[in-house]
Amino acid sequence: MQLRLASFALSLSSLLCACVGDHGGGAGASATVGITTVMHGTGDGTLQDLLTTGDGSGTTDDGVGGGTEAVKLDLAASADFGPLFEAGCEYIDVLFVVDISASMNEEKANLDANFPSFVSVLDAYVGDPGNEAVGYRLGVTNSSIVANKAGKSSMGLDGALFDGDNLFDDDCDMGGKLWIDGPDPSVAATFSCVAPDPKSSCNLCTDLGRERPLDAIEMFLAKAAPGGVNEGFYRGDASLLVIVLLTDEDDDVDNSTTTPTGTKAALDKFTGGEQRYVVVTIAGPKDVSCDSVFGSADAAPTLHAFTSMVPNGMLGDICQGDLAQALDQALALIQLSCDTLPPPVG
Repeated sequence: MQLRLASFALSLSSLLCACVGDHGGGAGASATVGITTVMHGTGDGTLQDLLTTGDGSGTTDDGVGGGTEAVKLDLAASADFGPLFEAGCEYIDVLFVVDISASMNEEKANLDANFPSFVSVLDAYVGDPGNEAVGYRLGVTNSSIVANKAGKSSMGLDGALFDGDNLFDDDCDMGGKLWIDGPDPSVAATFSCVAPDPKSSCNLCTDLGRERPLDAIEMFLAKAAPGGVNEGFYRGDASLLVIVLLTDEDDDVDNSTTTPTGTKAALDKFTGGEQRYVVVTIAGPKDVSCDSVFGSADAAPTLHAFTSMVPNGMLGDICQGDLAQALDQALALIQLSCDTLPPPVG
């Protein structure tokens, strides 16, 4: 698969417009209010690496700042990256890890309201013959884990993909699968049925609110191994894995069995390299709680630490309320990451 420079340039332009604010780029550059995209230059092919050469200061070759040179997107690919290289994804596999606590009702409703436009952009992207991607896949789990030190959270899915069997509402038609394949006219409607309430089938149980999205990610990966319930969702070498975390709480460190470093290492191993997946975290601020018309959100230092470790990571402020901006910026990052997906390491 040859890197399509025109598509790459468009994706890069979109991401820069959406995510790089007055700081002029650089790792952790602030974006439009409430959104931060974390693109540390820690590996080959990150946005920050592509924006700069030399000492990575981000300045252009104008005699100032050490002679680094900005990418010249109007030239052939070899002008900036050397000879054309094999890159790009055929599939985009998106896992939503949703906080199911009652305080998330407004946020989940807003996700539902904005999802049709999210789907339409994915449809257009995979439908463009200039892109390598030909399809996408959506799956949903929750961030609750059954076994906790101080009791049980029995509505947790422990990283298993939700089967669409709702507790109190009509069941969702998943076509006998644990995920939704697109493009398809029914994608948005099916997701709207699945995403708001992905709970285990226990009508006498309650969720204790001990959200553990990092454990949920690692359990999802374990269940995606051969013979696991999630087997087949992630399509391996040809795929970009995208994980979207939506929560108004931080990871419960008192119950968690992992760390941000541990979860990143698990993802690196599972996908074959840290450039082969995207993490979009829509949560509270790093250091303080926040309030909005959608309710309040706790500070989320652990989730911020995790996302900032991921080269293709994006942080969105859930107290912004309307998730449209965060989803738009996530789409720009997903498209860029798909266009530049490297082969697995090793």
